[in-house]
Amino acid sequence: YFGFILIFLASILRPMTVANVVAKIILGVVLCELLSLICPFVFCLAVFVFWPFDHAIKSRIVGKAKLKLTEAPRLKIIGITGSYGKTTFKEALKTVLEEKYRVLATPENKNTPIGLSRLILDDLGPAFEILIAEMGAYRVGDIKTLCQIAKPDIAVLTGINESHLERFGSIKNTILGKFEIVTNAKLTAPVFLNADNDYILDNYKKFVGEREVNFYSESKFSRTPYAIKNKIYLPDAKGLEFDLTKTEGEDLIGHFKTALIGDYILGTLMGVIEIALKLGLSVAEIQRGFNRLQPIPHRLEPILTAQNVLIIDDSYNGNPAGAREAIKLLKRFSDRRKIYLTPGLVEMGKASEKIHHELGENLAPVADKVILIKNSVSEYIRAGLLNKGFSEDNLTIYPSTDSAHADIKNILKPGDVIIFQNDWTDNYQ
Repeated sequence: YFGFILIFLASILRPMTVANVVAKIILGVVLCELLSLICPFVFCLAVFVFWPFDHAIKSRIVGKAKLKLTEAPRLKIIGITGSYGKTTFKEALKTVLEEKYRVLATPENKNTPIGLSRLILDDLGPAFEILIAEMGAYRVGDIKTLCQIAKPDIAVLTGINESHLERFGSIKNTILGKFEIVTNAKLTAPVFLNADNDYILDNYKKFVGEREVNFYSESKFSRTPYAIKNKIYLPDAKGLEFDLTKTEGEDLIGHFKTALIGDYILGTLMGVIEIALKLGLSVAEIQRGFNRLQPIPHRLEPILTAQNVLIIDDSYNGNPAGAREAIKLLKRFSDRRKIYLTPGLVEMGKASEKIHHELGENLAPVADKVILIKNSVSEYIRAGLLNKGFSEDNLTIYPSTDSAHADIKNILKPGDVIIFQNDWTDNYQ
């Protein structure tokens, strides 16, 4: 565009008199200003023009991935989806199953059809016995598309909430979209569901059909084959220990220790244990896998500094359930000054005000200091805090994330614990 402006201006209004130069400058400024108006239309036109080529290329990649999977009939596919917790579940399950099997898993949070297809084409070799596919979704039909590429032999649904509600349009659509991992799994696939999630409990019977249903839970042991007992939180967020017993008879299955933190992880680990036992792992193999587990980067990841400041990096957790877990974790540190930094949660749609007001109310009795980033939801969090009697003297609102991070060194003291909860990009301000 700028090249067009330069060529156009160079070719008009000759000779180079003062009047013509001034006219060129004015015209150049006007043309540059028009850029902000025409860019959206240019981008839309580019998408429209190139869509057939883009669609053809992607369809070819997906088709080749499907074909390759037909050549690996013994490969067991585990599909994992949910509004939250799927990456943590995937990483924990992969680490444990590697004690017995060769396991390939989708990297990080690359959970789209192209991401999954490229993984299959580039990395899946004959030596692998299990493929763990994290499946993401923004609308009804996304999970179905992923299951058509890699049809699950085992399906896991970690939870449903208002995450990406702005894109799904309604919680009803979110429920339909997430349960696609169940309805599009193989008919013989056992299904593992999070019993701590009300949306799952209220709706699963409409979707499971004749499939085997297994529940895992942090606390609702009446629905699970096992129960968690004698949990111990290690100091300075170094992990936790617990016993797993049978729900009926209370026979001890084993004692487990992990470096992961947060109450929710207990439910996740129970789900991992259930799947591992179904796939033939011994308790000793599962215990060794748990011992190798490390905190997932940016998801309740503890970092203890040399100045005895405990940082909990939860910057990749951007959903209501994750925020509640972060607050529950913060409450445990009775011997440290508790600081909570958040810009809020994105894509909450019409529920945004309610969710952020509740976030502030939940945070008020727990945090000693709250740091917010000024944006479209910060006032909702502030109102929730003040509604529950939180002192405004202990609340700071910064104009940007950069300004908050730059000043954090002037706030933190030895012995503090601070949670960095979620991160916003500029387009969400």
